[in-house]
Amino acid sequence: MIARSNFRLLAGLVVLIGCKTTNLPTNAPTTAPLSFSTPITVAETERIISALASDEMEGREFGTKGFDLAADWAVGYLKDAGVKPFFKDFKDTVVIQGKKTANIVGLIGTHDDAKEYVLLGAHLDHIGKAKGKNKVDTVYNGANDDASGVTAVLQIAAHLQQQRPNANVIVALFTAEESGLLGSEYLAPRLKKLGIKIKYMINFEMIGKAMTTGQNRVYITGYNKSNFAKVSNELLGFEFIHYLHEENKYDLFRRSDNYTFYETYGVPCHTISTFDFQNYSYYHQLRDEVSELDLRHMNATINRSADLIVKLLDSNYQIR
Repeated sequence: MIARSNFRLLAGLVVLIGCKTTNLPTNAPTTAPLSFSTPITVAETERIISALASDEMEGREFGTKGFDLAADWAVGYLKDAGVKPFFKDFKDTVVIQGKKTANIVGLIGTHDDAKEYVLLGAHLDHIGKAKGKNKVDTVYNGANDDASGVTAVLQIAAHLQQQRPNANVIVALFTAEESGLLGSEYLAPRLKKLGIKIKYMINFEMIGKAMTTGQNRVYITGYNKSNFAKVSNELLGFEFIHYLHEENKYDLFRRSDNYTFYETYGVPCHTISTFDFQNYSYYHQLRDEVSELDLRHMNATINRSADLIVKLLDSNYQIR
């Protein structure tokens, strides 16, 4: 998640978390069975996030060897899953602040300029290594921020490739988010200039710990900007997507790559997250490591999100 000057202080505050209701009945269930028989495994979730948040990736700062290693790893995963590159190659190269880097852009389905695409995204970069030589641990591994979101996108992409829904999906892993959404600020207008129509965007950010209000739930930024939460919860049959009261106070809608696409396209663009300011103390700290996460919760969130996205793609509901 992109940093603001006072965000580290805010992350330490105790805030009130709440939710708005949908049209589900008051006795609605708190969860529901998945609609597919072979869930995404916890072991696979752990394998992916452990690779992306390893010391070998050196904190994935854009323009560094560590980011390039992480990008290569993600490209290899997408290739193995059968996902195709959206452009000629998966890596869509761009020079940012004098550094060569790339967004990773894949395609599920076919190129069809006459149709709208759904975009799934997460940012691959993090903040690199700590300065100074006196620290035992110098790598900002960024397990929650945002190797967790990248893991979700990779696994959901593989699931969609197997399910083959009747839709075209762009898979985007962004560079330079931590430096001001710079990777998505390059990609969004590039796609629009090419005539690519985006129907809506779902972004994943910091899903590694359960919300303090309970399991089996996430929130979205920009909750009131579309009917995405209402439609999603009706499709799932329980209230999976909630409202975080603090999102407007802390301007969360504009702090991740969904905002760039919202500004460029003017369509529903939301970030799914479970970071609620109380449940994780290591935002942009050296201890943001896989060992600090709840991988069973994270895996359950990924499975539920995969289920939701397939249902959204196969339904007649309009996200608006």
